[in-house]
Amino acid sequence: MMTRPVLCLALLCQLLATAATARSASIPQWPQFRGPGGNAVASGQSLDFDFGREQNVRWKAPLPAGHSSPCLWGDRIFLTGVDGTRVRLICLRRRDGQRLWEREREIAKPAPYEHVAGSPANSTPATDGKRVVFFFDDYGVIVLDPEGNLLWERRLPPTHNSYSYGASPVLDENRIYLNRDGGPEPGLLCLDAGDGQELWEAARPGTIVSFCTPYVLEQGDGKVVLAGGTGRLTAYDAQSGTAVWDAGGFPVFICPSPVATDQAIVFGGWTTAHVSGRTRMESGFDEASEVSAAAMRSPEAFFDQFDVNKDGVLTVEEMPPGRARDAFNFIDKDRNGRLDMTEWAPGYSEQPMAPGRNVMLAIRTGGSGDVSESHVAWEITRGLPYVASPLAYRGSVYLVATGGYFTCLDAATGEPHFQKQRLGVGGEYYASPVAVGEHILVCAHRGSVFLVNTGRDFEVARRVDLGESIFATPAVVENTLYLRSDAHLWAFGQSDTRLALHP
Repeated sequence: MMTRPVLCLALLCQLLATAATARSASIPQWPQFRGPGGNAVASGQSLDFDFGREQNVRWKAPLPAGHSSPCLWGDRIFLTGVDGTRVRLICLRRRDGQRLWEREREIAKPAPYEHVAGSPANSTPATDGKRVVFFFDDYGVIVLDPEGNLLWERRLPPTHNSYSYGASPVLDENRIYLNRDGGPEPGLLCLDAGDGQELWEAARPGTIVSFCTPYVLEQGDGKVVLAGGTGRLTAYDAQSGTAVWDAGGFPVFICPSPVATDQAIVFGGWTTAHVSGRTRMESGFDEASEVSAAAMRSPEAFFDQFDVNKDGVLTVEEMPPGRARDAFNFIDKDRNGRLDMTEWAPGYSEQPMAPGRNVMLAIRTGGSGDVSESHVAWEITRGLPYVASPLAYRGSVYLVATGGYFTCLDAATGEPHFQKQRLGVGGEYYASPVAVGEHILVCAHRGSVFLVNTGRDFEVARRVDLGESIFATPAVVENTLYLRSDAHLWAFGQSDTRLALHP
């Protein structure tokens, strides 16, 4: 039984914690990849205004190369970039895009990535307003305060990801979670955000490289951290790192990150590893490729169509647009810049490249052990995303697939409200969709931005063409859109909108 002084102290501490939480929530923020909670929902926001290259542009700031998404707190925007062997830690002022500070670290020469999306600066920073967590797979973790002062850093061995590292750090209750799949010692790493000390590491033997950002979920009286990759999704106890439950049946190589609905965890995706023959070839080219039906069936016919100078090899310039061209370095096994028939012909094989299947599953929470059979609420196999994470919003799940296909599912049953509707722009969709009021914000790699109406009927409300490629997931704070394109960070907002600028 508590004494009166102890009880009063406990109540005071609770009140102070509640007040601190309320103050934090009132500060404009988009604190990590996919925003608050990693859910890609801009609560209470709206983009009900026209915007474009010359319309309602608050500012446009030049950026170095890099694919990390904007991370915001108060009047600060945190990003990363890369210039040769220098990775950059960048802070911009939210009111006008001015660079407040920049720090650098030197890395070894980046490996020649096997895909055009590869970059040492893929991981999005995370912040809680007191510290900013930057992560580079080629270097390690660097934690600065909002003024750019070093708090601590921890070098980590690289995972040697030939596609580059895509998962972002997650900062939750003074803990940093890092997906370290692939490499010599794969696992989920938990660090103390205050000093970088290892709190625990959950080994994940046999996992190949993954792009899945961890996802923190309340379960029972505590929290679990979800880590997906190599065909499985595992929930680890946030305090101890002990595996609580585990589900299989997913793609072996997977890019999307999980998300929670009111009923379940939605996770899955699509990869070329699980298709074969003509289906694989068709998936490698978009509608602008003009690959003939004969070239889809026969590697000899493909060479005949695209080997322009008839020298018996294909260069990247001769390849038609599409995923195959983007992954030219992966197909070019000897890295000589040319594809001969022995490198190209295996793509026509009728055998899948790896075990597993392309699927999106809804896994009910609350289980223990292997829940692959017992807790699957529903599954879907059409309209699956390659990179963009699923979005749960207002009782629906939204998916964006390569080629510009948009799908809306009932979150409880998985039944489609509409499926594989065309947005109108093909190619890849690397950015994850974001919910903003009555719209779903979708970005195509080719530089088009869509606002799609929420609900059961497919309707594109607005399309904007920026003319610069887009890899990064956008952020929306105080009715202002922060969008990173190939060379800039854009801030779109109405001129009469007042920003609540906190330090």
